Amino acid sequence: MTTAKKIKTTAAVFELPQRLGVLQYVEYEPPPKEWCTSGCLYEGWLSVEGCRKGICIKYRVRVHSRDRRRWEARERWRRRRGDEDVGGCIRQQAADALWELSSKYDVGVWYEYRRVGMWVNQYDVLCGVVVNGVRLYQPCCRTADECVKQILEDYKSELEKMKEPPQPALLVRSDPVEELLREYPELEAFGADWLRAWAPHARDRLVEIAEVLRRYPWMAEVLRRRPVGNPHPYMVEAYVAGDGSEACLSLNQLRTYCAQNGAVGEARLELEFSRHEVYEGRIREVYRPKGLLAFTAGAKEYIRIL
Repeated sequence: MTTAKKIKTTAAVFELPQRLGVLQYVEYEPPPKEWCTSGCLYEGWLSVEGCRKGICIKYRVRVHSRDRRRWEARERWRRRRGDEDVGGCIRQQAADALWELSSKYDVGVWYEYRRVGMWVNQYDVLCGVVVNGVRLYQPCCRTADECVKQILEDYKSELEKMKEPPQPALLVRSDPVEELLREYPELEAFGADWLRAWAPHARDRLVEIAEVLRRYPWMAEVLRRRPVGNPHPYMVEAYVAGDGSEACLSLNQLRTYCAQNGAVGEARLELEFSRHEVYEGRIREVYRPKGLLAFTAGAKEYIRIL
């Protein structure tokens, strides 16, 4: 049994490819002669693919003919609502509108694939029109004339937006170190290098330290006179005696300075946690001297404020 040779010819089925000048090809197989007792019905596939004036089309449609000169699409392809697609997601009216505009504007079509699920090939296809390089959404219209009007309105609207002066740029925030020093000049006692190293990462902690230094100015003076290398912000601690008679600043576990009755000196605090207590509206940790020192006559409890 021999297979019939396929025949390829041109046809004129759809209007848009004709107007664009894109050839439409039909490929079909001649039916056996014994089937043609009452006239042969030739069936084949019509394919169209090409771009003209920025408009690209791609069809593949089942067609039929009785005389091999006038080809028609199958009925299910010919039934077309006013807004049905013309091969892709561009509607017929939008395609016709682009044809009308192509004599005055450089027109085209844009496509975008957007994932809609986690499985393979779960995409939505979005598309629109392009006029002189400006991307526009696909117009919602019933006729080609309406589409032309809407496309031009959208195009002019986009051009107006481009002509508008740019929105004033957001104020660039100043250097975090300068900003901190402007609000809390007490932090200058630690030095600019220390602030620059920690300001981006521990700003809230630096603010807490600054508030304590503002409350006890002698602490900032100690830092200026006896600078410490590079203490970690969370290693800087401050304590006040429960009776308010003494305040202490601990830069690390080895160097602690206390002030009592206006006199400031280096001290050594050996404290252990005792309990939590409300102090100045906040829950604070309360410490007491370690070991037997807690039972001496001059023993004090200290509240950690930093």
